[in-house]
Amino acid sequence: MALNKSIKYFLAVAKHGNIKRASDELYISQPSLTAAIKKLESEMGAPLFNRLSKGVELTAYGLKFREFAQEQQEHYFALKHQFNDMQQRQFGKVKIGTGEVWWEGFVKRSVMDYQAIHPASSFHLEFGNNLSLLHHLIQGDIDLFIGHEVSDLSESCRVAFQPLFQDFEALYVSNRHPLATGITNNGVISDYPLLRVTPNHPRHQSVLLNGLPHDELLDERIIYDVDSVMASIDMLHITQAVMPYSHRAQEWLTRHDLVAIHLDDEKIGNIGIYTKQGEAKRNVDELIELLKSNADIAYANVNSL
Repeated sequence: MALNKSIKYFLAVAKHGNIKRASDELYISQPSLTAAIKKLESEMGAPLFNRLSKGVELTAYGLKFREFAQEQQEHYFALKHQFNDMQQRQFGKVKIGTGEVWWEGFVKRSVMDYQAIHPASSFHLEFGNNLSLLHHLIQGDIDLFIGHEVSDLSESCRVAFQPLFQDFEALYVSNRHPLATGITNNGVISDYPLLRVTPNHPRHQSVLLNGLPHDELLDERIIYDVDSVMASIDMLHITQAVMPYSHRAQEWLTRHDLVAIHLDDEKIGNIGIYTKQGEAKRNVDELIELLKSNADIAYANVNSL
């Protein structure tokens, strides 16, 4: 399948505003391109270009047709990408979503083990937060993702969750932070800026039954939203912010000169593997077994701070 020639030709002329330059880009003769544009205008029943002494410009009809043509082009390339993705998966490609802490904890080990068993296999790795990865899973962009269980999922989200282990919410600061001396009074903690790692975005809230919650207590607090764990670590050293994050990451974050100052054992989360319902695949199932095994090994003795 090729993008309709009329659309391709039209977009080239619209981009350059010049038949000669467009014909050079398309590797066709100028008369052939001119004839193709005239035929398109005849089919549409309206002039798409005004002919000028030094080129052409879009008419009101042409501007409208350009919107249509660009949409068709985008759909075409998206479809090509989907076809390529389907072919890659037929050859064993696995598309995984994960958070950076789980990648460091046990997902990387699982990918290594899978690669050792299937040396010709390939992977696509998507890093993000729960809602963004849920969105990618529902859209079919990934086969599975590892993250926290979401309790307020929309009924339209046909996904399955396999629990692996639990975690608590800890608060991390730079080892040079005033609170690193051991002060853990909640009132004192709330006086410092809050750093939210890979925060949820409103564009992904469609996966939630009741949308994103609003915390009025945060309205007047300084907040840093950072879409990268590594950048968040840097921000903790640059500022005096406090970062809520999984207590399972304590050993890893300690190596980056962060200190866990508080553990909230009432904020318990379930971490597991999300997959789409009714889409069992042998290679995905095999990877899931490796993820379960390596998660057990990684966190067998990590239950608290």
